[in-house]
Amino acid sequence: MAYRERTSMNAELNQDIDTYIDEVWDDVCADIAHLVSYPSVADTALAAPNAPFGPHVRAALDAGLGIAKRLGYAVSDDEGYMGMADIAGKRSEQIATIAHIDVVPAGPGWDSDPFTMRRREGWFIGRGVIDDKGPAVLSLYAGAYFLRRNIVPNYSFRALLGCDEEVGMTDVQHYLKNHPEPAFLFTPDAEFPVCNAEKGVFAGSFTSVDIEQPRILAWSGAEAGNAIPGQSVLELAVDARELPEPKVHADRITIEAAAPGVSRISARGIGGHASLPEGTLNAIGIALTYLREIDADLSDFLRAEERAFVELLAILLADTTGEAAGIACANEAFGALTLNAGTIAVRSDSKLEQSVDIRFPDATTGDDLAQALRLLAERFGASFTVGRVKDPFSVSADSPAVQALLETYSEVVGTPAAPFSMGGGTYARNFKRAVSFGPEDRDRKLPPFGGPMHGPNECASEALLKQALKIYIRALLKLDALDLSA
Repeated sequence: MAYRERTSMNAELNQDIDTYIDEVWDDVCADIAHLVSYPSVADTALAAPNAPFGPHVRAALDAGLGIAKRLGYAVSDDEGYMGMADIAGKRSEQIATIAHIDVVPAGPGWDSDPFTMRRREGWFIGRGVIDDKGPAVLSLYAGAYFLRRNIVPNYSFRALLGCDEEVGMTDVQHYLKNHPEPAFLFTPDAEFPVCNAEKGVFAGSFTSVDIEQPRILAWSGAEAGNAIPGQSVLELAVDARELPEPKVHADRITIEAAAPGVSRISARGIGGHASLPEGTLNAIGIALTYLREIDADLSDFLRAEERAFVELLAILLADTTGEAAGIACANEAFGALTLNAGTIAVRSDSKLEQSVDIRFPDATTGDDLAQALRLLAERFGASFTVGRVKDPFSVSADSPAVQALLETYSEVVGTPAAPFSMGGGTYARNFKRAVSFGPEDRDRKLPPFGGPMHGPNECASEALLKQALKIYIRALLKLDALDLSA
């Protein structure tokens, strides 16, 4: 085909895609708002038949499948674990997308109802607008381009809607036991251009010994271990009037009387996602620093067992690289390890418990991390329990499918593109041939009224989402033209 003819066809395709996006954009925005309205935090304690993650997630899944059905997809679900929206192609092999409709808890610090989407100055604000309900809707409308334009794709297309991405990804594990792998899959749950490598995920918790007559009565942090807490509330068995003025982060600490002889200390940090600590400020660390100031000022205020655990916390919260904890490592392929201390609590048995969420390169292993953290815990008379562990994951950057996504991004945005690795764990790591390919942008400055994913006032740029829809449509067309059987 001559260059001029090929250029003309590309121009016509671009124009048609732009026309389609203009036709559907009001509906896209309304559907994102509709999905956001469901407080779909996965909770297996509320499991029921066909709703393994509770009624709120089931309701959001039904809403997502309702959008797909309205767009013309054939819809079904995998016993409530995963929603499926299908477009039949000439071949049975599938090109697929996978997004999730579950979200992390809203947490404190919001300026308005987290589950009522607001539009302000070109931004969407609400829990899930960027992680991952907004992108989930984009994936449905990208595939619907085939339907709207009466195109029968070479490969069948399947848009998957997951229900347990934020907690354990048991949804995709259940799905893969009953359904074949797609020929290729991408998840719109990361940044552009293409993430072809994900760090390992390591979660666990430190627990103190029993504490008799504790001075620390309650302590809260993030709602989930994979979130950096933007607020931490600490209650102590001491009259608020006896507490010294904070020396560090004084403007981020509020002290009040919770009850006679009980003080409440509220620390305000800068929340975010555990895998992206840059620019955040862990509120537990702010509260911890003041607690140590109190202990010094009030002549050994804490019990000995509490003080030991507080010193352990000081090491965990000293940095986000694991340097103080003795687990720091990095390599060129995956970058540096990150460490987040997310949730903290005083248990009913008067023990303190602190969770950690670690994203690690293949320069270390889950076993090595477990051994190092157990030894660290023992130094302070505490114990460490391993939670979930997922190994690092990567797909060759040279694969035709990865190259097709990179080319698509470059064509739409007009800049060169190269794959990258990240600390976030997405659905991609569960499939043999998959990458993450999403509209998040860590370099884009957030507005003063907006926050990051997993944080309060989670926001998404409308312009970026609109551009992402164009990228996804072009990417599906380009993937559909490849031979993915090799």
